[in-house]
Formats: sequence, structure tokens, C-alpha cells
Amino acid sequence: MSAPRLVRVAHARVDGAWYADAVVRLGDDGVALAGADEAAARDLPRLDLALLPPLTDAHVHLALADLGGLEGSRIARVLDLGADPAAVPGLADAARATHPALDVRFAGAFLTAPGGYPSDRAWAPPGGVVEVAGGAAAAAAVRAQAAAGASLVKLVSNTDDGPALDDEALAAAVAEAHALGLRVAVHAQGAGQPERAIAAGADVLAHTPWTHPLADDVVRRAAGRTVWISTLGMHARDGDDEAFARATDNLARFAAGGGAVAYGTDLGNGSSRLDLDEAEVAALRQAGVEGAALVDALTAARLLPGGPVASAFPPDVDGDAAALASLHRSRPVRITDLEAPR
Repeated sequence: MSAPRLVRVAHARVDGAWYADAVVRLGDDGVALAGADEAAARDLPRLDLALLPPLTDAHVHLALADLGGLEGSRIARVLDLGADPAAVPGLADAARATHPALDVRFAGAFLTAPGGYPSDRAWAPPGGVVEVAGGAAAAAAVRAQAAAGASLVKLVSNTDDGPALDDEALAAAVAEAHALGLRVAVHAQGAGQPERAIAAGADVLAHTPWTHPLADDVVRRAAGRTVWISTLGMHARDGDDEAFARATDNLARFAAGGGAVAYGTDLGNGSSRLDLDEAEVAALRQAGVEGAALVDALTAARLLPGGPVASAFPPDVDGDAAALASLHRSRPVRITDLEAPR
């Protein structure tokens, strides 16, 4: 753990609010506003930049993506949602070879039913799928991901492509994860599966539900307790206009009800290069996720805690509209590299 440092910046977005000529505390856990007792730091030279939480792709598969030539990528943080946890450090190192300011979080393996998705897929990364039967096995699999350093766990409840985790396994996995202080993300696909995941206490839906329209009361319950990762663009890439329309409608109602949205592309499944996907941003806007809600989505503000990286914007970025207009001018930065000029 490094000692926190004070830095003065032109603007900063901290905990959903904007501050001008801000003195911020930089530490291993991210960026915080300096306290009143640190007013002497006003004498610091000012860094001419606006500092935001890291632009984040909250649904990637590094084992399936193109990790070469990432110079210029605007993404500062990723959440890998399906890989052998033992392989993640090597994948992260490969990405950082050309993208040093990248914070990699991961869920570990897909935890699925015996024979369940994606155990039968040729693309499934080696060691990236764990098949569990029953509550004891599900809880043990959750403990294994946690021991490997997972930031959350990923369950699969997909009846469109095979068997789904049964009620006992689903409940045990959720209970074990929560006991360990971890959130649960569910790939919920097929009739009744998003509803089932929400009822079981899932914290995150790894994809916006797309196989069917959700009832308004289900969306309202979900908005009060879950985060939905967008992944709307995957339907456009597949040319499935009906799935895109269903997902967009579900997400629009969820967001309008106050639900927390996180930008995610399903990188590796169709999309292959790690960078901000303008089509995904446009789809979020089509679903009514705009302004502060879109900034929060792009930084996974309600999904992931702070960490060692941030996103730097031009110094004139002093609000949500300005940030969204300047996405193309953002750059990832390591907090340790932010030094006041001498």
C-alpha cells in the first residue's frame, strides 16, 4: 500500500459530483476529495486536466480478444467475465505491454450446470468453465474464485443453450458469494431466467435481458437492487434487430426507474479490440441513458470500487455534457504517474 498523495487538478468528478480547482487525494483505492484540514494543499501547482473515474468496459473476455496494439485505447479498466483465474495475470500482462494504464478485474470461471452453457462451446477458454451440481459444489466453486482474487462471481442460468443451474445451486452460490463480500453476476438467458436470477438475489445481470420483454414489476424490483451491464451492441453485430429492440426497451424502462447501468461490450465475442465502442455508447443513448447516468455507466460507478487508474480529460471538462463530448480526447492514467509539476 502506497501512502496517499495530494494533487490539485482543474476539475474532478468524485462520488458523482464535479469540483473545480480541486485538491484530491490519490491512493491505492482511487481518487477522493481532500478534506478541509488539507487546505494547505491549495499551494500545490495545478495539473491542467480533469480527472474522472476510469472509463470501464464491464464485460470483456480477455482470453478471446485481440490484446496487441492497444496504444490509444481510451478504456482504463476492464471486468473479465469468464476465464480461468490462473490465466488472468498473464492476460493482463499481455494487455499492459501496450496499454500500461489498465486495471484488470475479473470474475473467474463461468459457474454453470453440468453440460450447461458455455461448456460445449469451442471458444470457451481452457479452465474457464466450472460445472457444478448441487449446493455444496456451487459454494465450493464460489470459494475457489474468491481465493483466486475474483472481484465478483459469474453464474450461468441459460436455458436457451442447455441446462441451467438448479435452484439449490443458484441459492447456494449467491449465499456463499455474499458471505464472502462478493457480488454475483448472472448470465440470464431464456424464458424466466432473468426473473429467476433477480429473485435469487443476483446483484448484476451480465447482459441486458433480450430474449423477452420483462414485466414492469420485474423491472421495478430489479432497478432497486441490481446493476445491468449493457452489451446492446452484440445484437446489432449479430444483425438481430428484434433482440436489440427487446433489450433496448428493457434497459430503457430499467434506467428510467433508477436502475444502475454499466457499459459493457462482451469484448471477445464479436467485438475484438479493447477500446471505447461508439456503437455501444449510441445504443445506451437510444435507451435513454444520457448525461450523468451515461457518465456513471461508462465508469461503472455503481459496480466497481476505485483503484489504481483514472481517466484524464482536457482541463475544460467541467460537467457531464462536456465529458461526454470529449470522450475521444480522454486517456487512461495510472494514479502513481500523476505528479504535480515542479
